[in-house]
Amino acid sequence: MENCTTALIQTENSPRVAQVGITRCEPEMKDYCFHGQCVYIVDLDEHYCRCDVGFSGVRCVHSELVRQPLSKEYVALTVIVVLLFLTAISIASYYICRRYRNRKRQANASEYKEVGAL
Repeated sequence: MENCTTALIQTENSPRVAQVGITRCEPEMKDYCFHGQCVYIVDLDEHYCRCDVGFSGVRCVHSELVRQPLSKEYVALTVIVVLLFLTAISIASYYICRRYRNRKRQANASEYKEVGAL
């Protein structure tokens, strides 16, 4: 039992928390855990995975959906981009309406000239 330490663990087979001796897994077990570190529990004679952050499960297979809070910079940038987009749409709408009204006035003016010529 080289490099053996003790830890408090709780396994599926043993619901109580107990102090046990743990050591690193053998080299042939290095790929036992998909996203974590393999440890051998000496007292229970079984392998166990210490999962990396964001993973869970017996062999650290399941990815946890962690919701991270948005940074203040990201929120500020999003607000600025949305405001710029709305401003651009407002300006475009104004010029489209203005052009439509000018064409309508020109059409009406040409109708009045034709009527007046009679």
